[in-house]
Amino acid sequence: MRDISILHDLLKKQCPNLHAKRLSSLMIATQSLLDGQQLSLTELGRNISGSVAPKHNIKRIDRLLGNSNLHNERLDIYRWHAKLLCGANPMPVVLVDWSDVREQLRHSTLRASVSVQGRSVTLYERVFSFAEYNSPVSHNPFLRVLASILPSGCCPLIVTDAGYRNPWFREVEKHGWFWLGRVRGDVGFKRDGQALWQSNKSFYPSANSRAKYLGCGQLGRKSPLHAHLHLYKAKAKHRKDNRSSKAGRNHTAQQSYRAGSKEPWLLATNLPENDKLNSKQLVSFYARRMQIEETFRDIKSPQYGMGLRHSNSRCTKRFDILLLIAMLAEWLLRLLGIIAVKQNWERAFQANTIRNRRVLSIIRLGREVRKRAKDYKMNSAQITWAVLTITAPIYYLGSQRREAYSMRGSPSAQGCGRSKMEI
Repeated sequence: MRDISILHDLLKKQCPNLHAKRLSSLMIATQSLLDGQQLSLTELGRNISGSVAPKHNIKRIDRLLGNSNLHNERLDIYRWHAKLLCGANPMPVVLVDWSDVREQLRHSTLRASVSVQGRSVTLYERVFSFAEYNSPVSHNPFLRVLASILPSGCCPLIVTDAGYRNPWFREVEKHGWFWLGRVRGDVGFKRDGQALWQSNKSFYPSANSRAKYLGCGQLGRKSPLHAHLHLYKAKAKHRKDNRSSKAGRNHTAQQSYRAGSKEPWLLATNLPENDKLNSKQLVSFYARRMQIEETFRDIKSPQYGMGLRHSNSRCTKRFDILLLIAMLAEWLLRLLGIIAVKQNWERAFQANTIRNRRVLSIIRLGREVRKRAKDYKMNSAQITWAVLTITAPIYYLGSQRREAYSMRGSPSAQGCGRSKMEI
């Protein structure tokens, strides 16, 4: 299959600053990951095909992961990928979240991604040590690099969970962007024109399955930030915990997740209330946040993904290169999966006869098709079509949001400026 050669030619054209030898080694590592599905230094080396001994291939991957020049040049690849996804989208919904890379080594990755067909696609990610976790030390440089990666004219809506507070939102506003986050804990809110502070929990009793706008005002007593609040509570899903052990069911983490799922969504944003961009749509934007968790599983899980959890690397910069390789591999698998759906090949890979919905994810379907490349032929024209299929819905949704919201009255309108919004 010519997928690797097509990606090589594309990156060579779109990223001219990327050294030819490093690009070649990067493509070999990507192909090794696609063939072996194991994202670790030794497994990438062992799964390289050819007559070279595995020992020397492992050393080759070791030099690639530790190459400081590639660590700098990788930003060009992220810029190309961001331009592909957001170049025609003036207001993409960007999901941002933390995830453990290696729990034992206390390394975490901070990722920004966009939602595409039920899964999030990475725009940029970086690994930090535990000492920098969820703090301005990591957040501020991450946002600065993200701003340099996003194409000009792009003013994203940054969606985060309840772990992000006012310092993060202020930093987002400095870049002239919009933000949307959940308010949990005990946070004060004072409506504009009123002197009385209210607890965020005082709004919970009135929550129901119809999203509603609560008004605007100051959020947070110690360091107030102007925000608009929206309230929503999803209907009960009546799920059952079928864990085999009581220890698993009664773990403190499970209790916390259970309580959080029953709590209403109190969403704060700097987007003013608008007839075309209303509370219901903002709730749907926030609901996509779970897709980034599924993408983390696609990379870390040894059973369902690429097995990053088994990597024994200890340097954050080496993990950055491993995640870059994973992003390129996922990009190719997504294209192959989209082509497989178009050609109606997906039924051949199911373990059942369900026909009213897709059973396998696009990534898993692409992986299965690639295993049987001799039986399922693809050409360059089909891959080009698949790229357009990915970007078309992103552009369509972005155009709708841009038309629905004209920036007037936004607290961050001065930050975006004219140059930020011209397409």
